[in-house]
Amino acid sequence: MDNDNQISIETVYSLKDIAQLSGVSVATLSRYFNGQKVRRSTEEKIKEIVDKTGYTPSIAARFMRGRSTGVIGLIVPDISHPFFSMIAEGVMNEARDNGRLVLCGSSSGSREVEKRVIRQFSQSILDGLIYIPVGEAEDIPAIETFRNLPLVVAVRLNIFKNVPHVYHDGEKGGYLATKYLIQLGRTRIGFVASFWSPPCTNEELLEYTNAHLAGTFSSIHRFKGYLKALEEAGIPYDPKLVAVTTYSHQAGVDAATALIGRFTNCNGIIAMTQIVANGCVSRFKSQGYKVPEDLSVIIFDSNKQKADYAYTNVELSLVEMGQIAVRTLDNLIKGKKANDICIDVTLQVRETTSFLHPRENDETI
Repeated sequence: MDNDNQISIETVYSLKDIAQLSGVSVATLSRYFNGQKVRRSTEEKIKEIVDKTGYTPSIAARFMRGRSTGVIGLIVPDISHPFFSMIAEGVMNEARDNGRLVLCGSSSGSREVEKRVIRQFSQSILDGLIYIPVGEAEDIPAIETFRNLPLVVAVRLNIFKNVPHVYHDGEKGGYLATKYLIQLGRTRIGFVASFWSPPCTNEELLEYTNAHLAGTFSSIHRFKGYLKALEEAGIPYDPKLVAVTTYSHQAGVDAATALIGRFTNCNGIIAMTQIVANGCVSRFKSQGYKVPEDLSVIIFDSNKQKADYAYTNVELSLVEMGQIAVRTLDNLIKGKKANDICIDVTLQVRETTSFLHPRENDETI
């Protein structure tokens, strides 16, 4: 049987695909993979197609019908990042309390690595999966392997239909942060929107809030809250005060450099993470700004580890998010219904915010 023209090693094949290419039934193919006896001629045809396609049967599929393994999967963008490590801590604590083990995989902030991790997980013995995508879940064919496996998406929302999502109220967080800075007399508020892979430029960010996939990004939801607070206060939106960047200290430095270079007279900053905020602050300090007198800074984080400052932050309850994700997944594993869960946020005022006192010779304040 010559199927060379139909076969690509880049394609993710299902059991049904292999059966069709082999010219056998799915039942026969299942018997073959389960080690049961089939005709020698049939075995040779199947082996030929398996070799050509590189297909490996999903081990998880063998356990999905009424058999529990006691193992759940967790895929995060970067396990070394404090944000995701705290979620992982919550996942592992809750799983341990429920008598489950956690198989954890990190995407290292890369969509390509994420695809490989998903492919590897699809061959693992799992009762269910908690998935935190690097970005929008597009072009990830291997995720289809989990279509019959209990699946919960954390941190983001609107990734998959008919799958429960556990996420924070990002719009409320952006609103609370911006409103508080305005109450402190700060009207030139910079918004540093971070993405693993930025989907737009600074100039496009406002328009991108209406894009089809905008809802998959936490920074977009927070940005909407920022816009809402500005509008409520009668402050015109200024795109020069926006910086689209990634998640790193250098990204924060670059964002601050851009804001300074545009002569924005920025007196407040909202950053997505502590590490980005550290970069921003270091650059502003090099230009003579003092925190919080000249520049008040608010971040989205729960990280209480040592930092340059004790940042005023939108509390995200990350450990709790991990725990809730496991409870949601556990309901799915037990055949119960599970809905999206939006976790409330609060503003924790610390040392990086204060009332604005005009800088000497600053005519814009």
